Amino acid sequence: MLPACATPAPLPTLAPTLAAETPAASAATATPPATLTATAMPSPTPIPTELIVCQTTEPLSLYLYRDEEASRAGIFEALYDGPIDTAGYELQPVILQKLPSLADGDAVLQAVTVRPDDKVVDAVDLQPKFLSEGVRLAQLDGSVITYTGNAPARTVQVSATFRLKAGVLWSDNQQVDAADSRFSFEAASYFDTKASQFVTDRTLAYEVVDTFTVRWTGLPGWRDRDFARRFWSPLPRHLFDGVSPSELNGNAEANERPIGWGPFVIQAWEKGERLTMARNPNYFRAAEGLPRVDRVVFRFGLSPEQIIEEVKARRCDIGSDEAGFTALAAQLRAGEAAGLLAPQFVPDLSFEHLDFGIQPAEGYERVAGTEVFQDGRVRQGLAHCIDRAALINQLLSGVGEAPASYVQPNHPLLARSGLVRYDFDPAKGQRLLSEAGWAPGGDGVRVRDGKRLSLEYVSGPEGSAFRTLLAQLLQGQLKACGVELRIKWYPPQVLVEVWPGGPLFGRRFDLASFPWRAGSEPPCELYLSTDIPNDSVIGGVNNTGFANPEFDAACLRARQSFDAAESRAAHAEAQAIFSRDLPSLPLFFRFRAGLARPEVSGYQLDTTARSDLWNIEQIGVSGP
Repeated sequence: MLPACATPAPLPTLAPTLAAETPAASAATATPPATLTATAMPSPTPIPTELIVCQTTEPLSLYLYRDEEASRAGIFEALYDGPIDTAGYELQPVILQKLPSLADGDAVLQAVTVRPDDKVVDAVDLQPKFLSEGVRLAQLDGSVITYTGNAPARTVQVSATFRLKAGVLWSDNQQVDAADSRFSFEAASYFDTKASQFVTDRTLAYEVVDTFTVRWTGLPGWRDRDFARRFWSPLPRHLFDGVSPSELNGNAEANERPIGWGPFVIQAWEKGERLTMARNPNYFRAAEGLPRVDRVVFRFGLSPEQIIEEVKARRCDIGSDEAGFTALAAQLRAGEAAGLLAPQFVPDLSFEHLDFGIQPAEGYERVAGTEVFQDGRVRQGLAHCIDRAALINQLLSGVGEAPASYVQPNHPLLARSGLVRYDFDPAKGQRLLSEAGWAPGGDGVRVRDGKRLSLEYVSGPEGSAFRTLLAQLLQGQLKACGVELRIKWYPPQVLVEVWPGGPLFGRRFDLASFPWRAGSEPPCELYLSTDIPNDSVIGGVNNTGFANPEFDAACLRARQSFDAAESRAAHAEAQAIFSRDLPSLPLFFRFRAGLARPEVSGYQLDTTARSDLWNIEQIGVSGP
């Protein structure tokens, strides 16, 4: 059932009143008019401005270290401002004076001495280990050595110092300080905390330096380029001092009524319906006129289709991108054309790609021959035969563009030159296939040395309308170039099983498509030769079997360098090699869709932000 939209009644207002008029005197007794003294009239009490955010799911908990839920991301933006935002692929300090950097000296990369049985991080598998024979140790220059003896050895260690801004207060008027961040680290690293402990397990120390300063130090061996993220979001120590992290998991104050330092505070949570937040009087940016509204209401339990209709009817101001509007892009655009909706679209971090089985597993037999994809002309020819714009039109309602690399088109690290582009050109595609020896066959399928260019395409799940349409479109487009595509479906859990189980990472496929979800940095590591799945690399992700020493070197420089300019240049080089050799054809990036009504200002969907409400303090509403 659609919850009633119970907009709070406006507060009573005082209407201006005029002094009563004096009856007019007769002309015979008229006297000069008295001078009128202006009387101050009562000002009307303003009606609170309200922002209504509608979303599909309701969070189970608002405790910082419960299971990650997309449904609470927007609420957290209202409750906690930062402490570090991610927008435009960059980190932005919010309650910190700045982000630490090697150049400024508040981050340090140094060589340290380690001894047998010291806890270190292995440079290859990134697992914490006690130093013993066979452990790989990262060096300052980016190289790796293997520990072989029982003497002391040298490796790297990273540390970073963070300084809080003074004047950032909890909503109960207590100072947010370094001890609150240390308290949060203790909760995050507790054994039964549900949040990921990847970073805490690789942390040597998280120390309070002074009232506003903390210092993080990683385990020796962890060459951590993300040191600027190693600040733990504060928890109010003054409220929970003496409460164990285990008890916090079930503490009502922590789970249902947490306090923050952000623009809003929790006013009421009506489970199953709505959560109401009011302006935080102690917000550290209040002097800037922030937030723009007095109250935020999160409504729960609406389907994406219902949210669209509620925004059109002005009963919702924003439809959270948590609802997932990607399948409804056509409806969003129709509402935009009618002036009822103001949708926004940005590339997602997930990209769909068509992988070529360059190096299949030993013993895998294919109709077209084991080595068919080791000829780059075959891979390039197939790429020119695929109309990616048509795929985007039919699968994504035309939102997006055919990518030139595994990097989003709006990414600052996308190579601006040197990329080979594979536009839809079936004539060129067929010419390349002919040059590779694949001649037109009598039944329409190309042949070479008695073998047909008949390829097995693996995907899944079979019941997915999206997957089915994608497979059919690829099948039809390649058929026009003389390539037969035989579709084979697998359940998802079988499809992605690690080596040697599933067809993808067991390297037993001809062609395959599936999405990768990348981080903020270009994911060149997906194609490293050292990550080809095999008996020694069980969890390898380079399922194509692509191996190029030049690409490996460029990718490793890009991901290991602490120098931004060197990393950028190396990423561009890796992308150029990838586009030339083409182990995989990026088909399209998925997209994020956010929805607001036209009267909403300041709403800004961002590819890398945790939530479309990442700048909720800047969002305002005008009109009815």
